[in-house]
Amino acid sequence: MKGRKRILVWSIFFALVSIRHGTAADTLDSLIAGAKKEPEFTFIAGAQTFGGQKTLSLLESAFNKKFGLNSKIRFSAGPEMNAMAARVITELKSGAKASSDLYHGSQSHLSLLHKEKALEKVNYSGIFPWITKEMEIFPGEGLLIFTSLRGIIYNSKIIPKDRAPKTYEDLVDPKLSPAWAGKMAIPPYVSWLVELSMIWSEDKVKNFTRKLVALSSGRLRYSEEERVVSGEFPIAANMGGATEQMWQWQAKGAPLVAVMGSTPVLPSYFQLAVPKNTAHPNLSKLFVGFMASKEAQAILEKNDFRTSHLVEGTIM
Repeated sequence: MKGRKRILVWSIFFALVSIRHGTAADTLDSLIAGAKKEPEFTFIAGAQTFGGQKTLSLLESAFNKKFGLNSKIRFSAGPEMNAMAARVITELKSGAKASSDLYHGSQSHLSLLHKEKALEKVNYSGIFPWITKEMEIFPGEGLLIFTSLRGIIYNSKIIPKDRAPKTYEDLVDPKLSPAWAGKMAIPPYVSWLVELSMIWSEDKVKNFTRKLVALSSGRLRYSEEERVVSGEFPIAANMGGATEQMWQWQAKGAPLVAVMGSTPVLPSYFQLAVPKNTAHPNLSKLFVGFMASKEAQAILEKNDFRTSHLVEGTIM
């Protein structure tokens, strides 16, 4: 009997703890109130994330206006997404506060953080009226900010259209590849090759990868397409946001062309998430929710040519 009572007491205790710390505790009003006590938050990501510092300043102003805040985004250029995910996990396991209050990455990166239970649980669709459940790619963890169509990008001044690849297979075609052999950039990530295995056989992916690496001359991170525009690399084998980058650079008169390398096209779902050990939980959650709003999406569309396909009225 005493054992049952003890179990009941502990069950009630853990239920109360869960209510206190669970996602149901957060409301929009409570996040705003908490955010007013957190004057700034840190965001470490690639230098051109969301269009870089200029666009982030515009987002900061719109964020403050929407919620009546006076907060600052302390943005720093950091390592690529895999390395940043590893940092998030390492900091959590060591008991340190997160060096970045936000994590930005695609589905493969969020999958790793999800498995490691490194992300704060947030009921985004319950807190923010403009957010739907389908925007939570990893429910309660990752919120879709922009949808990206992957593909090949190349400099049309260096590679003429009649010699350009039309598919990923063309990148390793002996008849076409001499035009970029020893000059091609490839991503530092393998996730796109893993996802190709959903439409290709394992042997085909392995053979393609071996040939691709032999033809490459360097690594190019997502958002570094300017190095193709400049001619440093005439072609990049795969780039997240290839279509959006083409729109952006062609609007400036640059000779950047994007090719969707596969059928079906493999999209990337770039998300924001909050590490469990964030030092500024209210501001961080509030900013993640804000980034899926029409105000934030309009800024992204105008300045970075990237949006979520789930936000009505956007370019994607």
